[in-house]
Amino acid sequence: MKEIEHRFSLWDAEVVVRPKLDMHYLYLEITSRCNLNCKMCFKQYWEDKDGDMSSELFMKILEDAEEFPELRMIIFGGIGEPLVHPKFLEMMREVKRRGHALGITTNGTLMSEKIAEEIVKNDVDLVYFSMDSLPSRPELPSLGHLSSIIVDSRIRKLIQLRKSNPSGKPTVSVTVVVTKENYRQLPQMVRYLRDIEVDSVLITNLLPMTEEQTKQIVYDGSVDMDEIVDEIEKIASSGIYVKLPNFKLMTERRCEFDENNAAVVRWDGEVSPCYRFLHTYYEYIFGRKKKVNAYSFGNLREKSLTEIWTSREYSRFRFIMKNYMYPSCTDCPLRDACDFVKTTDVDCWGNTPSCADCLWARRIVMCPVPTYIYGKFL
Repeated sequence: MKEIEHRFSLWDAEVVVRPKLDMHYLYLEITSRCNLNCKMCFKQYWEDKDGDMSSELFMKILEDAEEFPELRMIIFGGIGEPLVHPKFLEMMREVKRRGHALGITTNGTLMSEKIAEEIVKNDVDLVYFSMDSLPSRPELPSLGHLSSIIVDSRIRKLIQLRKSNPSGKPTVSVTVVVTKENYRQLPQMVRYLRDIEVDSVLITNLLPMTEEQTKQIVYDGSVDMDEIVDEIEKIASSGIYVKLPNFKLMTERRCEFDENNAAVVRWDGEVSPCYRFLHTYYEYIFGRKKKVNAYSFGNLREKSLTEIWTSREYSRFRFIMKNYMYPSCTDCPLRDACDFVKTTDVDCWGNTPSCADCLWARRIVMCPVPTYIYGKFL
């Protein structure tokens, strides 16, 4: 690739950015549809239409991805349920045929034994399941999330099948969303998942989509999580990898998507920097309502992935994010009177889109970005 150079004026300095083809993770929302209607999910509150990624667009994206030598993994993710896509298996096989590592995020309910066998047969590298309660407590949480009994059976089947795979793939991870209804059982869940040979657990906090859901958060000082965290860490030292969020607002900010050079492609080809900007919806930041507007740096039906990744706008955004050159609305004393905090369109430093109020960057809400450790993706 011919070297590209972008120059930006920042205060009294001139910054030169030379973008590289250094994307590490490429998330593909192959569908925004889902077979469930979980009350805590983005899908119930956004303003966007649903759709499936076309085969033509999917193949173009894979062709474009060949230009990125540092690409570590393609992940079927986004907000929809990948297994709903009518060509899920064909897409999965094509990614692996091209030699890419592949991750899949799923609610697990549609993973039949045949699909599980195909996942193992094709050496899929990582599967993220969602499960928010022990199978012995299927009534929790009452926010309307998935049936843990069904998900548990799918996890066990996949783990059983992979034992016949010489590669030991896929790695199995479980994502747990913490609320006031399930936080006490977190240590039991981690212990249980360790005992059934799950490899890792990603624990994340609830991002409220309604005012009612704000009553369920545990990171507002209403719950002392220290003893829970201590117990989880002790269990994690005995055979399972656990990623824990912050349970209170901290000064440090760290965007997992940006730090790991990730991009997300929506089902219709729009390229966003992270899950947060993939769709338009309302979120509640410590009880304060905020509109998140979808943001795209370009559409892959019109431009190549290289053109979008190395564009002036996207390069400037990544530079600002990596150097944390944006304000902190979340703990700003003016947050209840400032118009900038009402949407993500722009912040008071002139950054568009605005990440200044992002709970993902605060590591309160955790991003599903894999960690490569112990010779595998977790």
